[in-house]
Amino acid sequence: MSLYEMTVPCFTQMLRSLQGFLKKGEARAQEVGFDPKNLLQSRLAPDMHNLASQVYFTCTQAQEAVLRLGRQPLSKADTPTDMEQAHALIEQTLHLLASTDRAQMEEAAQRPLAIELANGMAFDMTGSEYALNWVIPQFYFHLTTAYSILRHNGVPLGKADYVAHMLAYLRKPAA
Repeated sequence: MSLYEMTVPCFTQMLRSLQGFLKKGEARAQEVGFDPKNLLQSRLAPDMHNLASQVYFTCTQAQEAVLRLGRQPLSKADTPTDMEQAHALIEQTLHLLASTDRAQMEEAAQRPLAIELANGMAFDMTGSEYALNWVIPQFYFHLTTAYSILRHNGVPLGKADYVAHMLAYLRKPAA
């Protein structure tokens, strides 16, 4: 499987699921009479990031993957402060994914790549190792945490929301 296939189509599908999670969260908030913005401040535990940060990290992992592997400078996004900004960040990320140069990503598979974190930690790996061992797990961790925060707050989500793209493969019963 190629770097592009492991990342861009999967991130695209799951970011669309994240959009659906947020829309259901907004609907639930309105249904019970509170500001959907409150959901963005929700977290699973006091030492965990809130929903707004989970959306931010999910999007930035996808963005950084295509930018790093494509040898492009990393961009800076802001953590959303309301649902409109959260949806805009997801849309911006989907647009970047749609414009990704597949060949550039494929060339990155064996190229050395370094990640330096703000705390001084640094990781050296190949493009393939980065995709498999860093960005994909990070992306899904933050996506799943966003899902869990919303579920924890009573948003009626289920597996069909998480893998909504799988409905395209649903076989209809024989007539």
